[in-house]
Amino acid sequence: MTDAERSAAEMRGLLGFARGLGLDEGTVRQIYETVGEEADEAGIGDDDRMAEVRKWMLAALRIE
Repeated sequence: MTDAERSAAEMRGLLGFARGLGLDEGTVRQIYETVGEEADEAGIGDDDRMAEVRKWMLAALRIE
């Protein structure tokens, strides 16, 4: 699986999670990109990165 395919699959899953939470796609994409950049710099693995994205999504609910 290429990086683009992996990213697309991850986003599909996150968008499904976001729909259940009531978050919009733009917010999810911004979180995904921000966490992804930070994870790359820190050398964090995929599972931990995706868990962090979900945490940020839940935190975004508290802000809205």
